[in-house]
Amino acid sequence: MKKIKDVAVIGCGRFGYQVAMTLTQVGVDVIAIDEQEEIINKLSNDVTYAVCADVTQENVLAEIGIGNCDAAVIGIGDRSEAAIMATLACKELGIPMIIAKAKNESVAKVLRKIGATQVVIPERDQATKLALSLVSNKMSEIIELSSSHSVMDVTCPASWVGKSLKELEIRPKYGVTIIGIIRKGQPMISPHADDVLEERDHLFALGDNKALTRLSKEMRE
Repeated sequence: MKKIKDVAVIGCGRFGYQVAMTLTQVGVDVIAIDEQEEIINKLSNDVTYAVCADVTQENVLAEIGIGNCDAAVIGIGDRSEAAIMATLACKELGIPMIIAKAKNESVAKVLRKIGATQVVIPERDQATKLALSLVSNKMSEIIELSSSHSVMDVTCPASWVGKSLKELEIRPKYGVTIIGIIRKGQPMISPHADDVLEERDHLFALGDNKALTRLSKEMRE
Protein backbone atom coordinates (compact mmCIF):
# COMPACT_ATOMS: atom_id res chain seq x y z
CA MET A 1 0.00 0.00 0.00
CA LYS A 2 1.27 3.44 -0.94
CA LYS A 3 2.40 5.57 1.96
CA ILE A 4 -0.06 8.37 2.71
CA LYS A 5 1.70 11.73 2.55
CA ASP A 6 -0.99 14.26 1.65
CA VAL A 7 -4.59 14.23 2.90
CA ALA A 8 -7.48 16.62 2.32
CA VAL A 9 -9.86 16.91 5.26
CA ILE A 10 -13.16 18.29 4.01
CA GLY A 11 -15.43 19.47 6.79
CA CYS A 12 -13.62 20.20 10.04
CA GLY A 13 -16.19 19.88 12.77
CA ARG A 14 -15.36 17.73 15.81
CA PHE A 15 -14.68 14.65 13.70
CA GLY A 16 -12.77 16.34 10.89
CA TYR A 17 -10.84 18.58 13.26
CA GLN A 18 -9.57 15.60 15.25
CA VAL A 19 -8.60 13.75 12.07
CA ALA A 20 -6.70 16.79 10.76
CA MET A 21 -4.84 17.33 14.03
CA THR A 22 -3.94 13.66 14.45
CA LEU A 23 -2.64 13.37 10.88
CA THR A 24 -0.59 16.52 11.34
CA GLN A 25 0.93 15.14 14.53
CA VAL A 26 2.14 12.01 12.73
CA GLY A 27 3.74 14.01 9.93
CA VAL A 28 1.11 13.98 7.20
CA ASP A 29 0.59 17.13 5.12
CA VAL A 30 -3.03 18.18 5.62
CA ILE A 31 -5.23 20.47 3.56
CA ALA A 32 -8.15 21.44 5.80
CA ILE A 33 -11.29 22.82 4.15
CA ASP A 34 -14.40 24.09 5.90
CA GLU A 35 -17.13 26.63 5.24
CA GLN A 36 -16.75 28.26 8.67
CA GLU A 37 -13.99 30.82 8.89
CA GLU A 38 -13.72 30.42 12.67
CA ILE A 39 -12.77 26.75 12.32
CA ILE A 40 -10.24 27.50 9.59
CA ASN A 41 -8.62 30.21 11.68
CA LYS A 42 -8.30 27.74 14.53
CA LEU A 43 -6.56 25.18 12.30
CA SER A 44 -4.44 27.51 10.19
CA ASN A 45 -1.35 27.42 12.42
CA ASP A 46 -1.32 23.64 12.71
CA VAL A 47 -2.09 22.10 9.31
CA THR A 48 -0.18 22.53 6.05
CA TYR A 49 -2.94 24.58 4.42
CA ALA A 50 -6.33 25.69 5.73
CA VAL A 51 -8.92 27.31 3.52
CA CYS A 52 -12.49 28.53 3.94
CA ALA A 53 -14.50 27.37 0.91
CA ASP A 54 -17.66 25.67 -0.33
CA VAL A 55 -16.85 22.00 0.24
CA THR A 56 -19.44 20.73 -2.27
CA GLN A 57 -18.12 22.43 -5.42
CA GLU A 58 -15.76 20.33 -7.54
CA ASN A 59 -14.24 23.37 -9.28
CA VAL A 60 -13.49 25.02 -5.93
CA LEU A 61 -11.85 21.88 -4.56
CA ALA A 62 -9.87 21.50 -7.79
CA GLU A 63 -8.55 25.06 -7.51
CA ILE A 64 -7.43 24.36 -3.96
CA GLY A 65 -5.41 21.46 -5.35
CA ILE A 66 -6.80 18.45 -3.52
CA GLY A 67 -6.67 16.37 -6.69
CA ASN A 68 -3.02 15.66 -5.93
CA CYS A 69 -3.76 14.26 -2.46
CA ASP A 70 -3.28 10.59 -1.62
CA ALA A 71 -6.55 10.53 0.32
CA ALA A 72 -9.53 12.62 1.34
CA VAL A 73 -11.48 12.48 4.59
CA ILE A 74 -14.99 13.89 4.35
CA GLY A 75 -16.14 14.87 7.81
CA ILE A 76 -19.49 16.49 7.07
CA GLY A 77 -21.68 13.54 7.97
CA ASP A 78 -24.29 15.71 9.67
CA ARG A 79 -25.10 17.24 6.26
CA SER A 80 -25.67 14.23 4.08
CA GLU A 81 -26.35 16.14 0.87
CA ALA A 82 -23.05 17.99 1.23
CA ALA A 83 -21.21 14.75 2.06
CA ILE A 84 -22.54 13.16 -1.12
CA MET A 85 -21.56 16.11 -3.31
CA ALA A 86 -18.10 16.30 -1.72
CA THR A 87 -17.59 12.55 -2.25
CA LEU A 88 -18.60 12.86 -5.90
CA ALA A 89 -16.21 15.79 -6.33
CA CYS A 90 -13.31 13.86 -4.82
CA LYS A 91 -14.07 10.88 -7.05
CA GLU A 92 -14.11 13.09 -10.13
CA LEU A 93 -10.80 14.64 -9.11
CA GLY A 94 -9.23 11.20 -9.04
CA ILE A 95 -8.38 10.94 -5.35
CA PRO A 96 -7.57 7.24 -4.85
CA MET A 97 -8.77 6.88 -1.25
CA ILE A 98 -11.95 8.57 -0.03
CA ILE A 99 -13.06 8.09 3.57
CA ALA A 100 -16.43 9.63 4.36
CA LYS A 101 -18.39 10.13 7.55
CA ALA A 102 -22.07 9.18 7.46
CA LYS A 103 -24.78 9.72 10.03
CA ASN A 104 -26.37 6.33 9.37
CA GLU A 105 -26.10 3.18 7.30
CA SER A 106 -28.50 4.50 4.67
CA VAL A 107 -26.25 7.41 3.83
CA ALA A 108 -23.22 5.12 4.07
CA LYS A 109 -24.75 2.93 1.38
CA VAL A 110 -25.09 5.87 -0.98
CA LEU A 111 -21.57 7.06 -0.26
CA ARG A 112 -20.15 3.62 -1.02
CA LYS A 113 -22.07 3.40 -4.28
CA ILE A 114 -20.80 6.77 -5.50
CA GLY A 115 -17.16 6.14 -4.74
CA ALA A 116 -16.27 6.26 -1.04
CA THR A 117 -13.51 3.74 -0.30
CA GLN A 118 -14.51 3.54 3.36
CA VAL A 119 -17.42 4.94 5.36
CA VAL A 120 -17.26 5.74 9.06
CA ILE A 121 -20.45 5.90 11.15
CA PRO A 122 -19.68 7.37 14.60
CA GLU A 123 -23.36 7.29 15.50
CA ARG A 124 -23.83 3.69 14.33
CA ASP A 125 -25.92 2.72 17.37
CA GLN A 126 -28.47 5.36 16.41
CA ALA A 127 -28.36 4.63 12.68
CA THR A 128 -31.57 3.71 10.90
CA LYS A 129 -32.29 2.77 7.36
CA LEU A 130 -35.45 3.89 5.63
CA ALA A 131 -36.64 1.50 2.92
CA LEU A 132 -40.16 2.26 1.69
CA SER A 133 -42.50 0.37 -0.59
CA LEU A 134 -44.06 2.90 -2.91
CA VAL A 135 -47.16 2.84 -5.06
CA SER A 136 -45.13 2.61 -8.25
CA ASN A 137 -43.32 -0.65 -8.88
CA LYS A 138 -40.72 1.44 -10.70
CA MET A 139 -39.51 2.73 -7.35
CA SER A 140 -37.34 0.35 -5.35
CA GLU A 141 -36.08 2.43 -2.47
CA ILE A 142 -35.90 5.87 -0.94
CA ILE A 143 -33.02 6.72 1.35
CA GLU A 144 -33.75 9.64 3.64
CA LEU A 145 -30.80 12.01 4.02
CA SER A 146 -32.48 14.73 6.04
CA SER A 147 -35.95 16.05 6.74
CA SER A 148 -35.97 17.70 3.31
CA HIS A 149 -33.69 15.68 1.01
CA SER A 150 -33.48 12.05 -0.11
CA VAL A 151 -31.88 9.76 -2.66
CA MET A 152 -34.32 7.74 -4.75
CA ASP A 153 -33.26 4.46 -6.35
CA VAL A 154 -35.45 3.95 -9.39
CA THR A 155 -35.55 1.47 -12.26
CA CYS A 156 -35.34 3.21 -15.62
CA PRO A 157 -38.87 3.52 -17.08
CA ALA A 158 -39.50 2.31 -20.63
CA SER A 159 -40.11 5.85 -21.86
CA TRP A 160 -36.55 6.82 -20.89
CA VAL A 161 -34.77 3.86 -22.51
CA GLY A 162 -32.62 4.90 -25.47
CA LYS A 163 -32.53 8.55 -24.43
CA SER A 164 -29.61 10.50 -22.97
CA LEU A 165 -29.77 12.35 -19.66
CA LYS A 166 -29.41 15.56 -21.66
CA GLU A 167 -32.42 14.72 -23.83
CA LEU A 168 -34.54 13.88 -20.80
CA GLU A 169 -33.69 17.22 -19.11
CA ILE A 170 -34.20 15.63 -15.70
CA ARG A 171 -32.64 18.44 -13.67
CA PRO A 172 -34.40 21.35 -15.47
CA LYS A 173 -37.75 19.53 -15.42
CA TYR A 174 -37.72 18.01 -11.95
CA GLY A 175 -34.95 19.72 -10.00
CA VAL A 176 -33.19 16.44 -9.17
CA THR A 177 -29.68 15.23 -10.03
CA ILE A 178 -28.83 11.74 -11.29
CA ILE A 179 -25.73 11.03 -9.20
CA GLY A 180 -25.16 7.46 -10.34
CA ILE A 181 -26.34 4.57 -12.48
CA ILE A 182 -26.06 0.85 -11.81
CA ARG A 183 -25.88 -0.99 -15.14
CA LYS A 184 -25.65 -4.79 -15.20
CA GLY A 185 -24.28 -4.68 -11.66
CA GLN A 186 -21.59 -2.14 -12.48
CA PRO A 187 -21.69 1.39 -11.01
CA MET A 188 -21.40 4.45 -13.24
CA ILE A 189 -20.36 7.36 -11.03
CA SER A 190 -21.33 10.93 -11.99
CA PRO A 191 -22.87 9.96 -15.35
CA HIS A 192 -22.36 12.35 -18.23
CA ALA A 193 -25.18 14.23 -19.95
CA ASP A 194 -24.60 12.23 -23.14
CA ASP A 195 -24.94 8.85 -21.42
CA VAL A 196 -27.84 6.93 -22.97
CA LEU A 197 -30.08 4.98 -20.61
CA GLU A 198 -30.65 1.26 -21.07
CA GLU A 199 -33.38 -1.13 -19.99
CA ARG A 200 -33.00 -2.26 -16.36
CA ASP A 201 -30.66 0.60 -15.46
CA HIS A 202 -30.96 1.64 -11.82
CA LEU A 203 -30.80 5.41 -11.38
CA PHE A 204 -29.95 7.24 -8.17
CA ALA A 205 -31.72 10.61 -8.05
CA LEU A 206 -30.74 13.20 -5.42
CA GLY A 207 -33.08 16.05 -4.61
CA ASP A 208 -35.46 17.65 -2.19
CA ASN A 209 -38.51 15.58 -1.32
CA LYS A 210 -40.93 17.79 -3.25
CA ALA A 211 -38.86 17.41 -6.41
CA LEU A 212 -38.66 13.64 -5.96
CA THR A 213 -42.43 13.54 -5.49
CA ARG A 214 -42.87 15.31 -8.83
CA LEU A 215 -40.55 12.79 -10.47
CA SER A 216 -42.44 9.92 -8.82
CA LYS A 217 -45.75 11.22 -10.13
CA GLU A 218 -44.38 11.55 -13.65
CA MET A 219 -43.08 7.99 -13.63
CA ARG A 220 -46.40 6.56 -12.46
CA GLU A 221 -48.27 8.14 -15.34
